[in-house]
Amino acid sequence: MIRLRLAALALPAALIAAACDAPPAPVGAAPDASPAPAASPSDPPLASAAASAAPPASAPAAPEDAGALAVADAAAPEDAGAAAGDAGQRPPRDAGGAAAPDDAGAVASVTADGGGERAEAQAASSAPGAGAPPPVPAAEAGSAEAVAAEVDTIFVGKKTYLARFKQEHTQKISGAVKKQSGTLSVEKPNKLSFRYDPPIQNRIVSDGVSLKVYVAEDRQMFVTPVQNSEYPGALSFLMGHGLRPSFTFTFNEKANFEGGPVLVGKPRAPTPHYEYVMFYIDRALLAKKDPGVIRRVLIVDAQGNRNRFDFENASQPASIDPAEFRFTAPPGTDVKQN
Repeated sequence: MIRLRLAALALPAALIAAACDAPPAPVGAAPDASPAPAASPSDPPLASAAASAAPPASAPAAPEDAGALAVADAAAPEDAGAAAGDAGQRPPRDAGGAAAPDDAGAVASVTADGGGERAEAQAASSAPGAGAPPPVPAAEAGSAEAVAAEVDTIFVGKKTYLARFKQEHTQKISGAVKKQSGTLSVEKPNKLSFRYDPPIQNRIVSDGVSLKVYVAEDRQMFVTPVQNSEYPGALSFLMGHGLRPSFTFTFNEKANFEGGPVLVGKPRAPTPHYEYVMFYIDRALLAKKDPGVIRRVLIVDAQGNRNRFDFENASQPASIDPAEFRFTAPPGTDVKQN
C-alpha cells in the first residue's frame, strides 16, 4: 500500500503553536479521556476522523506538566491519555517534545491499492449530511445540549474568528503521531484558512465554495466542495452553522478536564468523515462569553484515528483580509478535483 502524504497541513487552528515556547497551560487542562460508554462509539474515544486522526494506544504518554490534561478514569480505553497535550487558554508548551515531521498535519492521504489502481483520497474532515437540517428540540436545563446552546450564543451574529492552534494527528493502526501548529482564520459562511508555521508550506483554504488542500512536499493540491469536507461540521461553531444544529450532545463523564465540561457530539446526519467530535469547554470563558470558550476539538473517525486541535488566543476581529481566503498553487502543482 503506497501512501502519498497529502498533508503537513496541520490546521492552523490558530490556537496552539507547537513550535514556540509558550507559557504553561491553565491548571484546568486534562488529557483526552474517552466518552462514557453510553455516549461513545465502540472505538476508543479520542480517535480522530478524516482531516485529523486521534492518537492511538501507542501514542506517547502525556508529559508531566501541571497544566496537562489528565485521564480521570483508570478504566478509560488504553489510548485514552495518548493525546495528552497542553491545551489552554494561553499558549501551552509543546507536549510533543521533538519537532513534528514535515507531514505532521496530514490532512489528506491518497493510497494506491495493489495493481487495482484504486485511489482513495481522505479530505480533511466533513460536515454532517447535506440538506435541510432537522428541527432542533429545546435543550433541557443542565444538559449537555444546554451547554452547547450556550456556546452557540457566543458565536451567533459574529462573522469572524482568529486563533492560534496546535494540531496532533494520530493513526490508530500504525500509532504514527504527526504534529503541527499555525493560525486559523474563519469568516462566515464557510471561509477558512489554515496557515502553518514555517518551515511547513502546506495550506488549507476555503473561499466559501471550494476547499483547497495543498501538500507542498508532494506538489499536489486537492480541491473539493467545502460542504463535502469535514470542516463545516467539526468547526460548525465557527462556520456559522452552530453546534446544536450539527450534533446531538452528551457529557463525557470519564474526562477529568478541570476547565469545564467535555461534550461528545454525534452528527445528526451520518457522515463518512467522523464518528463523533469532542469539545472541551472552558467554564470561566463560557461565563464571559469569550470566543476562546472551546479550548480543544477532538475528531474521531470510524477507524479510530484521531485529529486533535488545541486553540488559544482566540478573538473575533472586525474583519479579516479577503486575500487570506484565496490561494493559488505554485506552477507545476498536480491539481486533483474531488
